[in-house]
Amino acid sequence: MKTYFLLPGKMESRRIQNMVYKANEFEQCQIFIEYNDIRLNAKSFLSMSLLTGAEGLCCLHANGKDSREAIEKMRAVCTTAM
Repeated sequence: MKTYFLLPGKMESRRIQNMVYKANEFEQCQIFIEYNDIRLNAKSFLSMSLLTGAEGLCCLHANGKDSREAIEKMRAVCTTAM
């Protein structure tokens, strides 16, 4: 399952931290974010740190149990203005 979303302004470390925490709530689900043809593991701080300063269109992928719920919750965290 996947969806696209627009980042509201430049990504800051606080939003990235919130995204990683939310992604890790879904233990039986693989979650990835694609940005500029780079696929990032949404459960990894190291991977997600590449989004620092990013803005624009992203693609959110989720596979596994509760993937629909994971997509909805992750999209909410990603698109909420900080």
